[in-house]
Amino acid sequence: MGRHLYHLSAVVDELAPAMVGMPPGGGPWTKRRFPHGPPVVEIVGDRATGKTAVLDALYAGYHAHVPTAHVDLAGPPYSAAGQTDRERLDSANASPVTNLLFQACYELSTAPKGNSRPLSFPRLSPALLLVTAWRREAATAGPVPPAELTAAEGELRELLTARHPDPRVRDALLRHWFTALGSVVAGLLPGVPGLEGVLQAASETLFDRKGQAPRLAWWRSQLDDANGDAVQRLFLLVQKFRRRGPDRAVAEAHLMDALLADIDGAYGPWGRKTRHPALILLDNVDDVLRTRLLDPFVERYARLARQRPGHSRAMLPVVFVSSLGRGSDPDLTPTTVEAPWHRPELCPPRTWLLRLGIPHVGDPHIRAMFSGTDYPAPLPAVVERLSGGRTGSALLLTGTAVERIEGPDPLDLDELLSLPSPDAGHPLAVRLLDQLLPDPLQRDQALAVAPALEVGAAADLLRLPRPDFPAPTPALQVRRLLDGALERPHWNHRPWPPTYGRAPLITDRALRAILLHRLRTEGGPERWSHIHSRLAGHYNPGDVLAADSVRHDPRYLHHALALGLFDSVVVRALHHRYLRSAPSDWLRDLNLVAAAPQAFDGFAPEHAPADDELPPCPACAEQEGGAEAHAAIRLLLASVWRLSAPSSAPPSGHADRRAVLVRAALEALCTDYGRRPRPDRAYNAYIDAVAADGWIDALVNGVQAPDLPVV
Repeated sequence: MGRHLYHLSAVVDELAPAMVGMPPGGGPWTKRRFPHGPPVVEIVGDRATGKTAVLDALYAGYHAHVPTAHVDLAGPPYSAAGQTDRERLDSANASPVTNLLFQACYELSTAPKGNSRPLSFPRLSPALLLVTAWRREAATAGPVPPAELTAAEGELRELLTARHPDPRVRDALLRHWFTALGSVVAGLLPGVPGLEGVLQAASETLFDRKGQAPRLAWWRSQLDDANGDAVQRLFLLVQKFRRRGPDRAVAEAHLMDALLADIDGAYGPWGRKTRHPALILLDNVDDVLRTRLLDPFVERYARLARQRPGHSRAMLPVVFVSSLGRGSDPDLTPTTVEAPWHRPELCPPRTWLLRLGIPHVGDPHIRAMFSGTDYPAPLPAVVERLSGGRTGSALLLTGTAVERIEGPDPLDLDELLSLPSPDAGHPLAVRLLDQLLPDPLQRDQALAVAPALEVGAAADLLRLPRPDFPAPTPALQVRRLLDGALERPHWNHRPWPPTYGRAPLITDRALRAILLHRLRTEGGPERWSHIHSRLAGHYNPGDVLAADSVRHDPRYLHHALALGLFDSVVVRALHHRYLRSAPSDWLRDLNLVAAAPQAFDGFAPEHAPADDELPPCPACAEQEGGAEAHAAIRLLLASVWRLSAPSSAPPSGHADRRAVLVRAALEALCTDYGRRPRPDRAYNAYIDAVAADGWIDALVNGVQAPDLPVV
């Protein structure tokens, strides 16, 4: 069942059957392993790690056999990207929580194909009906309903405020009001799935066939802090919902209680032993929905479990939710080592939320994705690097690579991100970026600042005349992008070694590589040159001319290398710094410079002859053997830069020609530095870079600049 779920296959094949009492796809009854009800399971991981895939697999395996609700909370009417848009979701008669409850009622009340019966909601449905349809004041009620509905509301309002209302008159007015709702229900909450069906079910469950009083006795005991009979108390709940703030949160918690009570009430003593529980799947619970929905729901869930110990335990639904987060963080391991749910009276509510982090897929999993394909040996390492360990990204990369391998054309690793993805036909980099940054505005903003090493440089980029960034200030735009997307905890943050401040701006290596690839291949050479010229200028002091190749900041050289100014600027500047820096400092500089994105596709400077038209390098004339040192610096930079491209295959071993070139360059610098009268000659970082666990070993193991080891 979980063939493509990797780390999550155990959730579908082992954990879910233990909670539902049945394997996915149906089958014989199996003993449920949670005697007082299972925990709420939260699956936490980065984007494209399989959170949605596991919920889809659970839905596919169970929806035909048990009542199932499967809701994606990623957008309206449940959540919104911006605070202003999110506030609009809370109106006088609706909230993200009531919208979700409507959808859950609608889906759970749909009969599955198997033997299980659909659920009804005699407690929750009328409460949702009143919250949604009751209009205290026409000024806040939106479109004016038909006259008979308005008249019935007025009469019912007067009757509800009476100290001892006549139940028969009130029941007649309620029935009249419900009947009148049929003509306006579709316009009450546009866009809320299942609204019409739930409201219709509410009116049916409130009255039995003989037209007796509404079945609201449960609400009388539930709302024991209010006065009046059950109907009056329920209308006081509506008033509390209308007041918003903490009062609305209390009202929403009561509605969650009603949902759980209705599900529990649908199972009699025999049904608790023979019928499978309902299944609720909630995808993309964000931080706001965690506070508004998940935390109070788990508290209600735990309380119901603790109130019904022993053989009369509550029939709780099986609940799986997913959320963005760092799946590999230690605090996302299961809440307790020993399952606490066997002694519910001793368990605080938080123990009923079992958080399962999704680890990243590694080399063994990626090789398994290529099963049956004769793939190039370095390909899994490249896929792991470009996917960032995300299952969904790795599957896209492997699928695209397999399609090319099985076709007539050879696979070039440098072209992997430009190949059409099998599922959409767009270039693979486009598909991956859509997957990682689904918000179009955030995606465009991230593309605009992707090469920047820090906030100030990114703000300089946004000061360029760009019609799509009219306001606010560039620095504020960058800060909003970081806070809203790029610095969220679910990314795989790996800042570069802190030699020159915090770099780069985008610390998720795979995301940055994909953004830079798209910028280089789709933006055109003019835009690429303009961006890196602007960024290089950010680090160019006012007294240093662009042609001055000896005093530039290494961050300037980083962007100059991305511009292709290899011999004319970068090598000459590194030679100048080589003569004036300690070996470890110089290697740190080269580490930063060689982490620059490739200037253009196919650029291989190690194969390009030096430009003879350049004036003589000043550093070459300062010391005997300067030309040989210059050549070694040039070879080392070219080799490390090429091996540090995201799609570059690591050397196959120490005898690989690319590793041999790095060794030859470092050994030449060792020899040259050893001839110089330096007091620190005994400690030579160039020797360490060649020795065991140095640069050669690191490159063979797939390490790239700027992460090469420097003591």
